[in-house]
This record gives sequence, C-alpha cells and structure tokens, in this order.
Amino acid sequence: MNVYQFDTVIVGSGASAFSAADRLWSLGKTDLAIVTEHVNLGTSRNAGSDKQTYYKLTLSGGEPDSVMEMAETLFQGGCVDGDHALCEAALSPRCFMRLVELGVPFPCNRYGEYVGYKTDHDPRCRATSAGPYTSKMMTEALEQSVRKREIPILNRQQAIRILKLDECAAGLLCLDLEEAEKGAPDPYTAIQCRNIVW
Repeated sequence: MNVYQFDTVIVGSGASAFSAADRLWSLGKTDLAIVTEHVNLGTSRNAGSDKQTYYKLTLSGGEPDSVMEMAETLFQGGCVDGDHALCEAALSPRCFMRLVELGVPFPCNRYGEYVGYKTDHDPRCRATSAGPYTSKMMTEALEQSVRKREIPILNRQQAIRILKLDECAAGLLCLDLEEAEKGAPDPYTAIQCRNIVW
C-alpha cells in the first residue's frame, strides 16, 4: 500500500478543488496535495450550456452594490445559509479577479469594467460569462496554476473513507483505480493529513 503524508489534502479536481489548492498555496500552506478519481473528469471540466453564469459582486456601471446586499440575495434564494452567503459575497471579487489574472476571458468594456447582466432572481448585474464553456476554462486555468506551483496531484485515487483518530479526521483511505484495474490484491492508498478539503 502506498502511504503519503501531507498537512492538507483536497479531494476533487474541479474548479473548486483547484481554486482551493491555488489559494492555500498563495497563503503559505504549501504542504498539500490534490486527490482525484480522474483529473480530466468531473462536471466543471465537462459541462457546457448556452451561457454558463459566474456570479460575483457588481464590478461595473453606476448601480450601487454591497457585500451585505449580495449576501442577502444569496440567502433569500433559500439554498445558502447566512454565514456562507456573507463569505461568498465578500470573497467574490477576489476570486473573480484571480480567474481574470489566470486568463479566463470574461467580458469587459472599453473602460476596463467587468460588465455583468441581471439574472431572474438577482436585482443587480452580478452575473457574467465567458461563454458556454466558462467552467471548463476556469478549471483549466486553475489547474495550470496548480501545476506551475508543482502541487502534487494524486490521480486515479478514489477517496473511500475519512480516517479518524479520537473522532478527529486524520487522513484518507483511497482506492487506487489503476491498481484495482490490474487486479492487485490490496489496491489502496493511505494518506495521513491534518486537514481535508472535501
């Protein structure tokens, strides 16, 4: 059985997982790894629609907006609790601008404002889109940043159990999919870590 040890392990390889790894690295948490069933699978990379919407604080025009107003709009939808809504609203400009820095081609006007549009349930112009494959472009840009930072990606590892020690998370048990396909008798990987981002 392969055994690894990291401070932090992030499970998944979509936009959220790559973004978490990229942000943690920039905050000085460099002893980390990504664990994924397959780096090129998942909804973020493989879904498209006529217009994929990215939602953030209004960054253009003359209509006023605030973190509290955006949090209230998110909360009123009934799917986000108040604390999460506030965090999402407060951090949305920073996360959006990171994607812009990484090359995701969100539209802007001739003054450099990142323009938005209204959605059905939003009173402000908070929505934006880089086209039908926005989430794919986001995921690929974030993955490229993660790879430049040489953050380990443990590919073809299916997380099957959170390991606990005294009721605290202490690691992951993963099924090594390549070893399982070969018929190995014990196709598992153990990862010891202090933090798990699921």
